[in-house]
Amino acid sequence: MAEPTKTFPKKEAALAAGLSEKVVAKAFKEGGKKGVEIEGAADTSGLTCFCTRMQSSDGNIKLLEAAMEGMNAVPDPEDPEERKGCSGHIAKLIISENEKEGKIAMVAYVPEDIKDKLNAIEWMKAVCETELGGGVGGAPDDSSTDVWATCTAVEDKENFFFLKMKDNTLSAAIAYLREKGLFQDDESDDEGDNAAADFEW
Repeated sequence: MAEPTKTFPKKEAALAAGLSEKVVAKAFKEGGKKGVEIEGAADTSGLTCFCTRMQSSDGNIKLLEAAMEGMNAVPDPEDPEERKGCSGHIAKLIISENEKEGKIAMVAYVPEDIKDKLNAIEWMKAVCETELGGGVGGAPDDSSTDVWATCTAVEDKENFFFLKMKDNTLSAAIAYLREKGLFQDDESDDEGDNAAADFEW
């Protein structure tokens, strides 16, 4: 059994950047709760990859990274509080929008044991460069790695429009997984019912 997570560098980085403790805690907590949901979906369907939108990060990449850290956290079995995180074995691309500022933050995470099948930078690039519905724009940040990639795509009103970008991000992320044979849904399931297809992506 993995040791409980005791340090959270992304969460600390968000606080060091001047974001309020309350705001950071909210994003981290949402990630923890969503992580448990993802773990449950994986247990019932066998999914290894997941894409979803996050509500508490407001298009801020540091908050979204903290949320991803919450998703991946290993809980302390002795902690009486509710179970959180638990999805570090699932590859994820998460998205957060800020309509007022016309920007979309994205974080992609790939666990070490499947990085031979999926690369976080390439996954992020596929979303940024998609031609679906008018595209998304942006590019993986220079600090991105094969297992952790970040990007903030910004509306420019000439090539990329926020509402279309918002619609396209999740679709493009899932389309890339389909191309790689890593997304389970009714289209690729010969056995009929598939719990992953019924889960809210």
